[in-house]
Amino acid sequence: MADHAGAVHQGNKCKPANSLDVLMKLPLQPPRIRTRPWWFPVQELKDPLVFYLETWVADLIFGADRAIIPNIEWMNQVLLTVDVVNNRNFIEITIFGQPRVQNQVKSVLQSLASRHRQHRARAQKMKQLEEFLKARASGPKTVQHPVA
Repeated sequence: MADHAGAVHQGNKCKPANSLDVLMKLPLQPPRIRTRPWWFPVQELKDPLVFYLETWVADLIFGADRAIIPNIEWMNQVLLTVDVVNNRNFIEITIFGQPRVQNQVKSVLQSLASRHRQHRARAQKMKQLEEFLKARASGPKTVQHPVA
C-alpha cells in the first residue's frame, strides 16, 4: 500500500517506491468520459487526492465490478476514479472533493485495506497451524515447529 506516491509499505517497513518511476514512464490511458453528478460542484475538480492500493485489497473493498463506488460517492459527496496501474498489481484511487472529505475518505479506505491485510495474514497463519497440527497428529513423533 502506498500512503503517498513516494513510499510503499511492505510488512512493517516503508521503502521508497521505485515502481513510481515505472508508473511515470507508462503511456497515459485515454480518459474515461463521465458526466459530473448534479450534486458535485465543479470547483472541487481542481485538486484531486491520489493514492495507491494493491489490486486484491481494492477488489475486496469496492467489489470486483466496482459496484459500490457510486454509493461511496453519494454518501461522502466525492467523486472516485479507480484505475488499474503497474501491470494490474496496484490500483490508483483518485478522490475529488473538499480536502477535509478527501482525507476522511482516504483514511476510511486505508483502514479497510489494513483490516483486510490483517485478516488475510491471520488466515494464512491459521492455515499453517492447521497443517502443523495435522502433520503432528498423523506423522511420526518428531518435534516440528510451525513457521512463524
